[in-house]
Amino acid sequence: MLYNIVMDALTAHTLNKLNQVFYARNAASFSSTRSAPWPGWERLRFAIEEATTVLDVACGNMRFEKYAETVGGAYPKEYHCVDSCLDLAIDLPNAHFQDLDIVDLCIRGAGISQMLQSPACDLVVSFGFLHHVPGFEARRRLIDALVEKTAQGGRLALSFWRFMEDDRLAQKALAVTERAKRAFELVLEKNDYILGWQGDNSAYRYCHNYTDDEISELLSTITGICEPELRYNSDGRNDMLNTYIVLRKGIEQ
Repeated sequence: MLYNIVMDALTAHTLNKLNQVFYARNAASFSSTRSAPWPGWERLRFAIEEATTVLDVACGNMRFEKYAETVGGAYPKEYHCVDSCLDLAIDLPNAHFQDLDIVDLCIRGAGISQMLQSPACDLVVSFGFLHHVPGFEARRRLIDALVEKTAQGGRLALSFWRFMEDDRLAQKALAVTERAKRAFELVLEKNDYILGWQGDNSAYRYCHNYTDDEISELLSTITGICEPELRYNSDGRNDMLNTYIVLRKGIEQ
């Protein structure tokens, strides 16, 4: 096991609080820079087209839902959107919203899938979120819950952010992390960083940079339940900022 260590609960809650404060204060400016579809979603069109029910954990400003509506396919779609900052969400007639701090549940080991109000869905997605979940065990719990919420024969699509693959982002991450560690007396795990926002020295957000090995280790925990259909890198100037995973949940006999 490369990453399966238990993060201190106090540290994990501190990191989650940093993110809660960040998004509460910067929702509008953050959303304004997050409007275009991710390039990597193009390779997910087949999964979107076949889905009639979609669960989006950490839906943000719902740009995935806006993109999915343009893809079409099995139509109409019903969306179940979960986030702890619903100020970012847009009004979509066929969407159901739930205000829920998923990270807190993951840290505490609470019944995550039971707290999610959606039914099992044809397509379950979580994009731009797993890097905000502190600690391997909390990430594993989240993936387990997402698998539970995936219908038999349905698909689970995840993205894993790899910002340290970009030299510019990496340099900023290293600088802000050192400043934040001093300010908050943080002891971070391997590949954990604190990122800033638009030059504001009071804005901090916790992010984890994923490696191929860690992604593979996380996925190994659901082997036999979900099988990988697709794994690829996309996004950013070098097409390496996100690793996408698409898994298919086994069909009951």
